[in-house]
Amino acid sequence: MKRFAAVVSLTVASIALVSCIQKRPVSADDNGYSGFEKWVLDYGVSKSGAVNQGFISAKREFDAALEKRDKKALAPLLNENFQWVTSDGEQHSKAQVLENPEPLANNNLDPLDVRTTDFTGDVERQIGIHRAERFVHLWAKNHGTWQAFAYLDIPLPKERKLDVDPPALPKDAEADCVNPCKTVGDFKPADDAQKEALRVWMELKNSEWRPNGPVWGSHSDVYHETITYDMDMPMLQHVAWLSYSRKLYGEKSGSPGEPVIQMKMFTFNNVVIQEDLQGHGTKPVTWIMRVFVNRGDDTHPDWKICLSAQTRIKKSIDAQKASKE
Repeated sequence: MKRFAAVVSLTVASIALVSCIQKRPVSADDNGYSGFEKWVLDYGVSKSGAVNQGFISAKREFDAALEKRDKKALAPLLNENFQWVTSDGEQHSKAQVLENPEPLANNNLDPLDVRTTDFTGDVERQIGIHRAERFVHLWAKNHGTWQAFAYLDIPLPKERKLDVDPPALPKDAEADCVNPCKTVGDFKPADDAQKEALRVWMELKNSEWRPNGPVWGSHSDVYHETITYDMDMPMLQHVAWLSYSRKLYGEKSGSPGEPVIQMKMFTFNNVVIQEDLQGHGTKPVTWIMRVFVNRGDDTHPDWKICLSAQTRIKKSIDAQKASKE
C-alpha cells in the first residue's frame, strides 16, 4: 500500500506541476473537470474509436492462414514492408516469412493479456504476452485493406525496477545531443505527415535529453506506451519520471539517447509509423518502432506519439563485446 501511495503521489504531483507550467485554467470545464483531470483531457484524451471490424476479420483470416501454413492466403494479408523482429533483434521480411512461415506460426501461438487500441481507423496496435515474451503488433489499413505491418517481440525483464525508484544520476551531464536531438542523419520525410511526426519526435528527444515533463506530455497521446527490454512505461508515468528527474538533478539530468543510423517512415492517412536502427558507431544495436497519430479534432490538432517499442540486436552487441576482448 505504501508503494502504491508513493506512485500515486509522484504522478499526481508531476501532473499538477504540468498544469501549472502549461498555465491551464484551474476552473472546472462544462463537465466538471479541473486541474490534473483537465490537463489529461486537454492534452491526452480524444474519443477512441472502437476496434475496426475489418481489422478483426483480417486478423482472423491471418491467424487461420498462418496456422495452416497457407502461403497463398497469407500473402495478401502481409504488407509489402512487413517486418517481424524477434526478441534478439533478428529481422524477417515478408518474402522470408512466405518462404518459411513455420517460425512465425509457432511464435503466433497462445497470446495472453492482449490489448487492442485503434488509432483513427488507420492503424490497430496490439500489445500482449506470448512464449514468455512481450509482443507489439501493428496492423495498417492500406488502400482499404487491413494488413499486418510489423510484429515485434521484446524480452521480459528478469527483474523490474520499483515504480518508486528515483531516476539514476546522469552519466555525462555535459554531453551534447546532436543526433537525434538536432538531426537524424540522411533521412528525408516523404510527405507533410512524416515531416510533422519527425518534428514532434525530435522535440520529444530534446525533452528527454533536458528532462521536461510538460513538453513531453504535450506531445504524447494518453494511450502512448514505452516498451523496452527493461521496462514498460505508460504516458502519465513517463511524464512523472521526467519531472522527477528534473526536480532531483536539474535540467541536465537526461541522456542524449542513441543516434539514428537508419530511419524509415510510413504514412497511413492520420498515422505515421517510424522504424529506426540506432546505436553508437556504424553498427546498430537497437531496433525501434514508433507510432504517431493525428486525431485531427479541435482539442488535438497536432501529431502525438502513441507507441515506442524496442528490442536489442544481439548479434551486434555480441560483436561489440568480442571486439573489446
